[in-house]
Amino acid sequence: MHVTVVIPTYKTRDTIYKLLDSLKLQKYGKFSVLLIYKPWDGYKQTLDRIRDYDLDIEFVKQPDGFFEEAMNVSYNKADGDIVVHTDDDAHVTNTWIGDHVAFHNKNKRVGIATGVVDQSLFSDGRKVPRLKALINSQKWHMNDFSLIDKPIDNRFTGYGMYIGKSGMLVDTGRNYNMIKTLKMHGVNMSWKYDALHGFRFPGYAKVISRNEQAAALEVINRKYDAVWFNKGKVFHPLGDSASRTMSIELLISDVIFAYYISRFYEIDMDLLQARTNIANMITCLATLNKNPGYKIGYEVTSIAIKKRWPPHMVRDEVIRRLNEVK
Repeated sequence: MHVTVVIPTYKTRDTIYKLLDSLKLQKYGKFSVLLIYKPWDGYKQTLDRIRDYDLDIEFVKQPDGFFEEAMNVSYNKADGDIVVHTDDDAHVTNTWIGDHVAFHNKNKRVGIATGVVDQSLFSDGRKVPRLKALINSQKWHMNDFSLIDKPIDNRFTGYGMYIGKSGMLVDTGRNYNMIKTLKMHGVNMSWKYDALHGFRFPGYAKVISRNEQAAALEVINRKYDAVWFNKGKVFHPLGDSASRTMSIELLISDVIFAYYISRFYEIDMDLLQARTNIANMITCLATLNKNPGYKIGYEVTSIAIKKRWPPHMVRDEVIRRLNEVK
């Protein structure tokens, strides 16, 4: 069974070499690497150094767009029986690929899976304090809403993370081996070729957009399962990343995912507003500042749903609003 390992990269740091070193140590040997890059100043020198690695690497230039467009390349270009995805600032255990392959072979109805992500260290090797780890986990973003925000689809009953009637994600806090969930982590995610090939995610955000959850929903719509399993560990040191901070982009993405969900379901707009108001208060308390992410997210999402904006208009408005606050 052939595996494609997908690595999107842009303005990559030296961390990508640690990742490639860990791929060279894999016990499962039948894999190739699909490196999706968006050119930046000095990128040719980086690619030349990567070419020296004794790995089967295909370089694919991302023509335009943001991270969503890079993911669309992986959904359509990766041709392995199993596709395994990670980030250029992570590194993996020597059984990482084999763990994902074995899991998919054993569980034929699983279309997409996410494994263990270790974020216990900073990028400089220091241990992350417990409070910082809790805030970084983002659980406070979506936890405790299951009492007021029930699943938008009965298929999500019993899921560890599901889509609520608000169109936003709800994290129940349940996290055990083989649990069905939409809690996919792009840094450690794998899928069967048939489960996602041909899927295209509409680019409506600038940096992050919950595209992993959108991919999981597509997999479910194709009659597969989306699950978390307790193997295939990836080390993802904590550092600068829009998806792992209290960034405005992250908070906007929490809300604006409802815009994407409105393509499939009717959104309870009153509930969406209530959730964003509550989340905004929690954010202000947790970060001791007035981060406008939830406010911007709700305002853009509500008008985009009401006026049925196409994705490019949503993205343009998000970028405009971000420029206003910077």
